[in-house]
Amino acid sequence: MADLTPQEWQDRIKEGLRYQERFAQSQDWSRYKDYYRHKGFASGIIPVNLIFSILRSMTPQVYFRNPRVTITARRPGLEAELHARIVQKLDNWLLRELETKREFKRLVADNFFCGIGAGFFGYDSLYGFSDKLAQGGQMTFSQFDKQGNRTEFQSNVNPGMPWFLRARPEDVVFPFGATDRQALEWVAFRVFRSVRDMKVDKKYQNTSELKGTHVPVRSMPEGGRVVDINETREGLRSEEYVELWQIHDARTGRVMATVMDNDKFLRNEEDPLQLDGLPVETVCFNPDSDFIYGVPDARIIEPQLLELNDIRTQAMKHRRVNVIKGLILEGSMTDDEISKLLSEDVQAIIKVRSDTGDVRKAYSSMAPGVSGILTDLIAQGEVVRGDVRETVGFSRTAQGEFQGKTHVSAEETKRVFQSLNIRLDERRDEMADLLERVVRKWNQIIFERWTSERLAQVVGPDGAKWWLKFTGPQIKDEYDLNVVAEEGPPMDRETKMQMALQAAEVWAKLNAGQIQTGAPIPMEIQRLIFNNFEDTGLDIDRLMAQSQAALGQGMQNQLGGAGSSEQNAISPGTLASLFSKGGR
Repeated sequence: MADLTPQEWQDRIKEGLRYQERFAQSQDWSRYKDYYRHKGFASGIIPVNLIFSILRSMTPQVYFRNPRVTITARRPGLEAELHARIVQKLDNWLLRELETKREFKRLVADNFFCGIGAGFFGYDSLYGFSDKLAQGGQMTFSQFDKQGNRTEFQSNVNPGMPWFLRARPEDVVFPFGATDRQALEWVAFRVFRSVRDMKVDKKYQNTSELKGTHVPVRSMPEGGRVVDINETREGLRSEEYVELWQIHDARTGRVMATVMDNDKFLRNEEDPLQLDGLPVETVCFNPDSDFIYGVPDARIIEPQLLELNDIRTQAMKHRRVNVIKGLILEGSMTDDEISKLLSEDVQAIIKVRSDTGDVRKAYSSMAPGVSGILTDLIAQGEVVRGDVRETVGFSRTAQGEFQGKTHVSAEETKRVFQSLNIRLDERRDEMADLLERVVRKWNQIIFERWTSERLAQVVGPDGAKWWLKFTGPQIKDEYDLNVVAEEGPPMDRETKMQMALQAAEVWAKLNAGQIQTGAPIPMEIQRLIFNNFEDTGLDIDRLMAQSQAALGQGMQNQLGGAGSSEQNAISPGTLASLFSKGGR
């Protein structure tokens, strides 16, 4: 099959957008998001924003508060074990450094509104790594122009570093009819980038005559957006942007960039990020077996949301009807006397004209009727709320509310949360699988690109901390990766203190056991135990090192300080060889 032209790719993208609109109903996504922003409700109603409250309750129960992974080597031997410790150190550092938790929160929200969450991998540059510009195959500095000014502004994307970022579902296009992420022929995503930055970015070509198709409108209430250049008034035009589509094609292994209705590629080269598939990941909580897009929670909730809003509005109107009203015989009271009657001031006596005769004949009050309609409306509202909770699997307790009883037993609360976890565990499991795939792809990028020597400090077999030097190709291997996904209790000061005391008790028992038996506690067992105390802020590696070092033979001292500092770093192979010859 011959390579496709820019026009043919543009047609494919348009087909993918039609697929998104027809089967994912993407035209509704903005309405769901407006509900969350407390916008888009009909005038004259009392909105009860279930979309906001449910998403805010769901997110902290699905994403990982402190994501981390454990790495074990499949290949036996001390050198392979040391490689695994280096990889684990790198992965957990990247999870924190690249703010992966924030991206996963956004993916949870994307699923809620759009039925799918999508994120892209990258390396070195936000808009794609290019081997043609790479210095030593590791970094390009294409984030800067010739004067050293930035042309990219994502703070957690840096030269020579991998990254993973969530992409708006509206901006990610799959082939028409796509059903599964693992079987994608290609994927395209859209970004809006200024013409000025496009022209100085050396990754792109054919930019000299590039014209802006969109402009930012910063005067909008939401703080700025990018709109079609033809939709704005002349007075609002500022810097011009293009709607740039970047395409990753699995068939040819190439990456391309194009602008709609442009007859030339702005980029067309081998894709260095297609390592074990396309550089895209998706997560779907409510999958549809026929389409790659799932079913948004917001779509299911919307009818109940509108029904509850109607119930609350009707209750408001009936409450107003039941307010005490008075009938006054026309002409019997002046406007001034009526205003005194309605005044908020306490006036024990109000004078009225005496020529009207009996005041009781001129004025009659209408007391509120005793109606059960308000009670019925309240009951109907609770039915709607119950339907919503059943749909998403949330109880009142899970949303931070009381069950409505004077007393709820601990056992009842436990059972409620067990039922809740059955519903949420599937979503947590999806997020854990995604996290594992993200980390594996980062590792593949590191193994491929980090060809210069780097340093890492890990706990050695003697319990001491060793500085090891390595390169990506040297630590490339097959590893088992386990996502540590337990959520743990809320970490208030009292809980942290209790856990710290428990950690101290465990540490003392382990050391006492070592001294009595003369055999060290295996480090795998120690890590399994001490990982449960990580939320207290303890340095797990340091704690393990202290626990083991009591029986250590001072290998670093015997080697004249080798491996004890960054300046004296040694390779994992050297350390393994030293222990095999003269270690314990």
